[in-house]
Amino acid sequence: MVNSGIPAGQPLASFSPGQRVRITGYHGGRMLRARLMALGLNLGQEVEIIQNHRGQVIVGVNGGRVALGRGVSQKVLSEPVHQA
Repeated sequence: MVNSGIPAGQPLASFSPGQRVRITGYHGGRMLRARLMALGLNLGQEVEIIQNHRGQVIVGVNGGRVALGRGVSQKVLSEPVHQA
């Protein structure tokens, strides 16, 4: 299988409240990545979807909450975390 260089995953905005997801990549430039990393949304970070309603997506990360606009949440790629 050939890796096309595109990160795998679904947009953060596609998950329901209560789900835990792991960030797998970003569709955006250097400034977007820097801003997300400053908020604690690093690659491999597990976050919980707290709210996904209309305009914003609120995620729980590192004991706090981060609100993302709909456009930004479409650019953050993630995959569900299966808890054992």
